[in-house]
Amino acid sequence: MIKKVLFHLTGFGLIIGGWFICIINVGLDRGANFKLFSTPNLVGLTLILIGAYFPEITTKFFGQSSSKE
Repeated sequence: MIKKVLFHLTGFGLIIGGWFICIINVGLDRGANFKLFSTPNLVGLTLILIGAYFPEITTKFFGQSSSKE
């Protein structure tokens, strides 16, 4: 149970981190030519996707030992 909560909190942190990177990139590029697929945006979106699927994948692989007890 504690592992599952930890996995979900880690995933949530990755989602928030990716969102923050995307927002900061858009804020810094306000006066410049905006590119949708810039490196910081791709890094932020990758973090969001990893954070979205992280809890399920880690629970599947590492949560098995707690359910066998």
